[in-house]
Amino acid sequence: MKNTLIKFNRFYKDGFALNSKYWQDFKKSLSATLPNNLHQIAIGMLLGDACIQKIGKFPFLKFEQGYKQMELLFHLYEVFSSYIFTSPYTRYEKYGPRKGEVKSYSVRTFSHVAFLELYELFIVNGVKVITAGLITNHLTPLGLAYWIMCDGSLDGNTMILHTQSFTKEEIIILSSELNTKFNLNSFP
Repeated sequence: MKNTLIKFNRFYKDGFALNSKYWQDFKKSLSATLPNNLHQIAIGMLLGDACIQKIGKFPFLKFEQGYKQMELLFHLYEVFSSYIFTSPYTRYEKYGPRKGEVKSYSVRTFSHVAFLELYELFIVNGVKVITAGLITNHLTPLGLAYWIMCDGSLDGNTMILHTQSFTKEEIIILSSELNTKFNLNSFP
C-alpha cells in the first residue's frame, strides 16, 4: 500500500463541511453590514476584551471570557449565532490550585465583510487603538452596557473599567468622551 495522506475535516455544521459551497453561499447571503444591535454590542465588547483580526480580505471577531463570565460568553454565542460556525472553546488551567478546572471560554465568528467597518474603526497598523470620536460617534447605551459586562467591576460605589491594554492618552480620550456623552464622572 502506498503512503497516502488522509486528511480528516472535523469542521462540519448541519451535515456540511464549513468550507463547502453550502456554507460559503450562506455567508454570501448575509448583509454586508451588521444588524444595528450586533454592531452596538461589538463596539462595547471591542472596548473590552474582544479582539478583531483579519484572515484574508475580511476580519472576524473573537470573544473570550473567564470561567466566572460563562453566561456572558454563551449569550454572545447565541446573539452572534448567524456569524458563528463552531461551538465555544473551553480552556483549562494547566497549573496552580485550579489545575484542570475551566480557565475561560471563547468563541469566534467566521470572517465576513460585515466586520470590516469595526476593523477599520479599531485597528491601525495591526494594533487595537482608541481614536478621538470613537465614544462620541459610535458608543451607544447598549454598547456601554456590554463594555461594562465585559470589563467592568465594582469597588464600593465606584465602577472600574479595566483598560490596561490602552495607552494613557487613549484612556484620557475614553474618559473625556464618556463624561461628555453619558454625563459620567470618570477619570483616568
